[in-house]
Amino acid sequence: MFAIGLIYWGIDKRKGIFIMFSFYTNRIINGFIKITACAYRPWIRDSRIMPVPEAQADATGYSFPSGHTANAASYWGGLAINTNDRFKPRKVLQALLIILVLLIGFSRNYLGVHTPQDVIVALVIGFAVLFAMAKLLPAIDKNPRADIYVMLAGVTLCVLLIIYAAFKSYPVDYNADGSIVVEGSKMAIDSYKNAGIGIGFFIGWFLERRFVKFSTDDSKIENIVRLIFCMFTYTILDNFAGSSFVKDALTNIGFGSGLIKALTQGVCTLYFVAIAPAIVKLFSRRK
Repeated sequence: MFAIGLIYWGIDKRKGIFIMFSFYTNRIINGFIKITACAYRPWIRDSRIMPVPEAQADATGYSFPSGHTANAASYWGGLAINTNDRFKPRKVLQALLIILVLLIGFSRNYLGVHTPQDVIVALVIGFAVLFAMAKLLPAIDKNPRADIYVMLAGVTLCVLLIIYAAFKSYPVDYNADGSIVVEGSKMAIDSYKNAGIGIGFFIGWFLERRFVKFSTDDSKIENIVRLIFCMFTYTILDNFAGSSFVKDALTNIGFGSGLIKALTQGVCTLYFVAIAPAIVKLFSRRK
């Protein structure tokens, strides 16, 4: 998120929006596929595979396809597509960024947390989404009123993902000692999270586009100050949203763990995309 914020808040808002569209769309697609395929992680399927412990701790949810690889395709691939034409070694930089995406995909295999199939499919999806966004966003610019339909379509897709995650059946397999291999409800948490993030993004993007309209065409000092403020406040909000206080409060009013994750991540993303820029713009006007 900080890497995206660096582009969106501090360098080039237009490039940031392109990357965010690709990034969040990939996460929504990933959420649907993961809980449809319900593929176990490599070390569960084959006890001979010994993943790196640090990488294993970060490998939540089902295995197929690789979320980290798709995210890398969205961010680094998005930067490759949006490399400035005036930058002389443009093609060299683009090639290096694509190589970086491939290396990140390879690392997921090397660390033992994904299979080659997970990575290959994630790359295909990631680059396909980049291609689609390269067509969609210019079309929205040509038809400004289309943004509300894009927002509604995105939010609807995310709500369907939450419903799907809540009501679909998950495979139940048992270990030799009779314990459950993995609990489907826990494996689906990432899909709830991706849906919440998607809702926050699409609503935030629409509000920012229609009402906030902040700009990165300011002085470098202003952009640096804005970047520091937005990152600092987003970090505070994100930590608070993930605190036991918030979780306990939402649990007490009837929210399950999946809906808690969707709500908290949705609020944080809404802040990231629209509220933080609105605050910055308000202070800029007063100044």
